[in-house]
Amino acid sequence: MQTYPENVQPDSRATLATLIYGNRFHADQTLAEYLIEFLLIFCAEKEQNDGGRLRFHNPDNKDVLYYTVEPRMGLKRFIFFDKSKKNDAALIDKMAYQKLLDALSKKIKDADSNEKADFLESLQDLFHGYAVVLKKRTWCAQAMLPICPEVIFCEAMPKKKDRAKLDWDKISNDSDKKSDVDNLFDFDKRNFLARGGELYYLHILQGLQKMPKEQARLEYFLRDLLLHQGNKMSKIASFIQSTWEETMGYDESPKKRLKLAYIPENAYKDVAGYSVDELINYLSCRMHPVKKIELLSKGVMLQILRMLSIATTKYLGEKRDCWIIDMKGLTENIVKKISSNGFRKVEDSFVSALGQKSVEMSADDVDKRMQEVRKARKDSLDIFRSKGKELQCIIPMSGPYERFTLPEDSIRFLVLAIVKPGEKMTIDMFLDELYKHYRMVIGPTEYKLMTIDIDNSLTNSFLENKLAFQEFLKATGFLHELSDATSIVVNPYEKIKEDKA
Repeated sequence: MQTYPENVQPDSRATLATLIYGNRFHADQTLAEYLIEFLLIFCAEKEQNDGGRLRFHNPDNKDVLYYTVEPRMGLKRFIFFDKSKKNDAALIDKMAYQKLLDALSKKIKDADSNEKADFLESLQDLFHGYAVVLKKRTWCAQAMLPICPEVIFCEAMPKKKDRAKLDWDKISNDSDKKSDVDNLFDFDKRNFLARGGELYYLHILQGLQKMPKEQARLEYFLRDLLLHQGNKMSKIASFIQSTWEETMGYDESPKKRLKLAYIPENAYKDVAGYSVDELINYLSCRMHPVKKIELLSKGVMLQILRMLSIATTKYLGEKRDCWIIDMKGLTENIVKKISSNGFRKVEDSFVSALGQKSVEMSADDVDKRMQEVRKARKDSLDIFRSKGKELQCIIPMSGPYERFTLPEDSIRFLVLAIVKPGEKMTIDMFLDELYKHYRMVIGPTEYKLMTIDIDNSLTNSFLENKLAFQEFLKATGFLHELSDATSIVVNPYEKIKEDKA
């Protein structure tokens, strides 16, 4: 099996899914955590001469790639600890949380104790307002919208038995033991940041091979998103964490070195350039930073769905599956039925790929094969379905006629990712780009590209589907009609100016 990076090979624990899609996509990873994990690696320290923060690894590296993260457990406690609904925290964390509040309170001048408490509570509310992953998780497994590098947290799972034994009074004067307050966590279990964002990072990195200008541009726009627009939150977060480190007497912030896995060499290569171009176009739009990040998380997930789909047909040696988009959503709708059949074909491709790989791996043991296929399906097709439904690109949530569609957020991302800021293209050109990038079939032209056996009676149905798509674009402000025959798709956002220095 050829991999990227070339010298990182699957081990004996490799599953059907990891051999087809890379190590690994995992069902428990939330939509937001794909973007968080991608940005965590981008922001992390790397083994490069300049430290590699807020930069990509060398795309041409053939060996194992590493990155070093700062867990920032003090800051994480400040944001999530007191608001966590899951009451399973160790006593040592309650003590540590109070010590941090006391230390921060001492930094606030010219205010009484009540005013200080109110100020710190307001600060916690400010940060917690950007929380995106809470559910029923313990405080250290929750996550924030990645509005600045300091709040892009790595995974942290408590070593409960060890933490239960920690006694603040006994370790407070022991510099070696004191660090256990922040170090007795597992930072590499991959339960929630389960490598899905890492595979996406490798996909983008592969797309940057021999593309130094595109790499520099993408790095610039990511830095602009995380540093320039999140500057104030970054300073506050750094102050809170540095206060905690000062309280604990750390010489430097605790760190954890992690390694990247692999993706199959050819699984995603055909669309890697599209993913890079889409990110550059999207990130170059000047727009509200929070909205930009929220929409980016959905756009990244849409690209990941494309990754899963193309890797499936690539493994089978077949032509890419088309996503037939139903824009009318009516009960009686011919395109709805065709779209539903198309969705079933995509599902069948996943099942065929997993079945074929299972035969390769364990041809004689039928029970083992079935067990492996069920597990692999959970971490491939089930992710495709569940995340597609979460994006509302696959409808309905339950019931018959499952099919592809495009909701407002997906259309918004696609326009901004394909049409450069301030530029425009005709509706036909845009539909052609959607077909090239994603194999989305919306109008009659794309229908004809999809199949050799054209049923001319369906052309009018796809024309109506195209008109419904145009109405949707018009309602969202992305379509301008120049005449009855000519409509143009417009990216109305201003372009962020690049520093050429």
